[in-house]
Amino acid sequence: MKRIVTAKEMRECEERARAYGMSEDLMIESAAEAMFRIVQKLIKKTDFTAVFVGSGNNAADGLSLARIMHIEGYRIEVVIVGEKRNDFASARLNAYSALGGKVVGLSDAEIRADLYDFAVDALLGIGLARPVGGEYLEAVRLMNSCGAHVISVDLPSGLGSDDGIALGEAVEADLTVTFAAYKYGHFLGDGSDYCGETVMADMGIKVDIGAILTEKNVPSLPARKKASHKGTYGRVRILGGSANMIGAPLIAAESAMRAGAGLTTLCHAASLAAAYRERIKEATLLPLSDKDGYIAFDETALGDVMRGADAIAVGMGMGKNPELIRIIEYLAQNFGGTLVVDADGLNALVGRLDVLNGHKCRLVLTPHRGEFQRLFGECKESEIVASAKKHAKRLEAVIVCKSNTTVITDGTETYINAAGSPAMGKGGSGDALAGAIAALSHRLGALSGAARAAYDLGIAGERAAKVLGENAVLVSDILAR
Repeated sequence: MKRIVTAKEMRECEERARAYGMSEDLMIESAAEAMFRIVQKLIKKTDFTAVFVGSGNNAADGLSLARIMHIEGYRIEVVIVGEKRNDFASARLNAYSALGGKVVGLSDAEIRADLYDFAVDALLGIGLARPVGGEYLEAVRLMNSCGAHVISVDLPSGLGSDDGIALGEAVEADLTVTFAAYKYGHFLGDGSDYCGETVMADMGIKVDIGAILTEKNVPSLPARKKASHKGTYGRVRILGGSANMIGAPLIAAESAMRAGAGLTTLCHAASLAAAYRERIKEATLLPLSDKDGYIAFDETALGDVMRGADAIAVGMGMGKNPELIRIIEYLAQNFGGTLVVDADGLNALVGRLDVLNGHKCRLVLTPHRGEFQRLFGECKESEIVASAKKHAKRLEAVIVCKSNTTVITDGTETYINAAGSPAMGKGGSGDALAGAIAALSHRLGALSGAARAAYDLGIAGERAAKVLGENAVLVSDILAR
């Protein structure tokens, strides 16, 4: 199972590894050998590779890699940055030099930087706490400008391990090879842009804490049985829309159907019946009493919405409906299935989260980063996972905090979804996720259903972008895949 950890959690795992006999030297050598197995598939022996090393254990990893590559006959040189090295790095520099490995200073590297085919960034790793400066900054700039294919060891130098935010300037890697577990900085903030492709190398350290990466760990859907019917796969109600935003619940409804819901019902303002009647084929319609194009609070009507439903998604396209908060409160306190609150439903809850206290439903909240902070207060990127877990536990809910990397948690277990494409940065993507969560929650439960929905939509977005390009993709193109 692939895990994502903070720098502190990674150090805890390394400390446990030391306790069962894995020394620091062994960890460094294991990391270097694991990285070599990856880079040897990319780098030819005729390529000219520069390994930029700093002072700590990240430098030790890079120096061990340089020694292995030198022994294997690769054309390589080590670029020394800074004057001091710790004992582990110094020992490996000596071993590399004793074998005849070439070592140069940064000024020499600058002279022939345009000759490098590959540059290995082994400057700083995950322990950075302040902006890069001095020779290290010069080295970062050289790697970014020399035109070489850049490979970072563990994390691009200059990037925050826990938040993916550059502390000043950072290496812009084409490939990042990390060890034992992913770090939050690979995915949060601008991490995915700085890291390029990120791969994990197994160095023999057990990591059983932290969040779960959805890739290959996403909960599996049980096979659909031949002896089944539409009721087997869940009845989903989509409650949303208003005069100016009729499309949002349509997207959510189609997404629920594509995600496998047995029967989907679009619950809409009665005055908009004609608009929906022309656009719906596979779903059923349930018109509700309304005021000025907004769905009105009506206990009898909401009873019809809940009756027989396994999941309800509410809020998409409902605008500044003055009765929306009463609708959400009634559903939360009276519905026994999964209630997914999205979009305008979340805006209605700002300052009114108390209406969810003691809720009867299995509750899922799906805020994007801005909605999350309006609901729960400002927090740093490095705090987003801890904050989501805290509030999920307090509300007894699943929180799906959406961004290019989505945090999905019930307060105890946490998934991180990095699948997706910039093509999905368009209106309607959140509506699609809400509908898919509603559908999958019936078969997988609220947390696993949300994780599966986020992953599946992300993969569909990637597929659509490959065919149509990132600019041209519409949400309907994503749902078709």
